[in-house]
Amino acid sequence: MTAKKSAPPPDVSGREMVITRIFDFPREKVFDAVADPKQVVKWWGPRGFTTTSDQREFKPGGVWRHVMVGPDGVRYPNLARYEEIVRPEKIVYNHGGGKEDGGDGVSFRSTWTFTDLGDGRTEVTMRGVFATAAMYETAVKVYRAVEGGRQTLARLSEHLAGDFVLTRLFDAPRDRVFKAWTEPERLAAWFGPKGVKTISARMDFRVGGTYHYGLRTPEGKDMWGKWTFLEIAAPESLVFVSAFSDEKGGVTRHPLSPTWPLETHSTILFQEMGDRTLLTVKWAPLNPTDAERATFEGAREGMMTGWGGTMEQFTSYLKENRG
Repeated sequence: MTAKKSAPPPDVSGREMVITRIFDFPREKVFDAVADPKQVVKWWGPRGFTTTSDQREFKPGGVWRHVMVGPDGVRYPNLARYEEIVRPEKIVYNHGGGKEDGGDGVSFRSTWTFTDLGDGRTEVTMRGVFATAAMYETAVKVYRAVEGGRQTLARLSEHLAGDFVLTRLFDAPRDRVFKAWTEPERLAAWFGPKGVKTISARMDFRVGGTYHYGLRTPEGKDMWGKWTFLEIAAPESLVFVSAFSDEKGGVTRHPLSPTWPLETHSTILFQEMGDRTLLTVKWAPLNPTDAERATFEGAREGMMTGWGGTMEQFTSYLKENRG
């Protein structure tokens, strides 16, 4: 009796997208960040997007109705139908079904695999197979799905690490926004908490160089800070170590919080969006003690207020200085 031959796998050439990232976290923790409805909305989507869930049934046959809101305020309804869930190894769902179902009209089958690398790290692979080659072309070329997927996994990594992340969309081209962060006379005109004035600004703009600055509060109190540049990729990103300082350029403790991290790691991303720029600020303690980590975690509301005020000043600066 001749054995029955299995059907060959479907041809997905021209309609498959694959994105992979390695996370410095155990597989169960990574999987839970995707499975937990309270966690997934904190990082889902490309940079600048927020996500709200209308319905989430994380089980085979369940659905996830959610709305993604872009940095420009445009709303994108989405519908996912879960086909297979193998904790903590795999998630398979079908996306789409048309706008009448709450979806955005894009149809694809997505498979997420979580591979335990055996050293506390996890490899996540997102594999999306679109219904047609035309849908694949639209997703990749119009919606920039590959870059969006990479940014989504980057946001997942930041969420797991506990980084502070803030994004803002500015009505200014990327080159001008980048210059405002990297030329001392421009930076001095807006950087700092709301109401403070810059009294000193000296920059050696190179990898290994520093930006040393002094700020004066409305009450007349002087504060000093220092950045040490680690990476410069103009006009796309800056990476630097930030610390409180003194007039001589040393590294000092926070004047009001002795357990604030002695140094923090800052990444500033500048994403071109036509004539506008999406700015992302990532902030994390550098080699913190347990007390420093706890202080940083407990200060998120204050950080959001402080950075929010700084971004307001930056918005005003860009409006008033078009050159």
